[in-house]
Amino acid sequence: MYFLDKYDVKGGGRGLDMACGQGRNAFYLASRGYSMFGIDESPEAIARLGELADQRRVDVSGKVVNLTELEIEPQRYDIIIAYTALDHVDAAAGQRLAQAMMAGLAPGGYLFAAVFMVDDPGCCGSGGGISETAAYIRHYYQPGELREQFNGLTPLAYQEEFALDLSHGHPHHHSMARIFACKH
Repeated sequence: MYFLDKYDVKGGGRGLDMACGQGRNAFYLASRGYSMFGIDESPEAIARLGELADQRRVDVSGKVVNLTELEIEPQRYDIIIAYTALDHVDAAAGQRLAQAMMAGLAPGGYLFAAVFMVDDPGCCGSGGGISETAAYIRHYYQPGELREQFNGLTPLAYQEEFALDLSHGHPHHHSMARIFACKH
């Protein structure tokens, strides 16, 4: 999470990791002093998250929750992460979640979100090497859409890029938008 260092975010407080999987981001943020709560619709992922948290003796917990049913308590979190979560629900549910995320941030809290965009190869099924994650995307974002969705926050960084992904499976490309923002 490059942006934490770039903007001198000290850590500490409560964090929410949406669609956390086995907790890569949650564990990283816990190492920076956050008390992390992860949600994911996979019982297996949440079970593994709990096992890893016990092994590592870090403040990370989780719960099985479908994103479309997630309720976020207002002003509860100092950081909220949604790395390829908002694009896993339809556009209306993504908008509702974005509003809940903004409300769920405490004053001075940070938000990081990343989504796949319409020119991602998985959107139109074009090109070889389409990622296995394409089957789970319900809404591919238009240029500028993610930034507009979080217009109630102060953007610190926003980027849209088409880049090679070597992190999983066969090498493939993704088109993604990312935002790092703060609630004042």
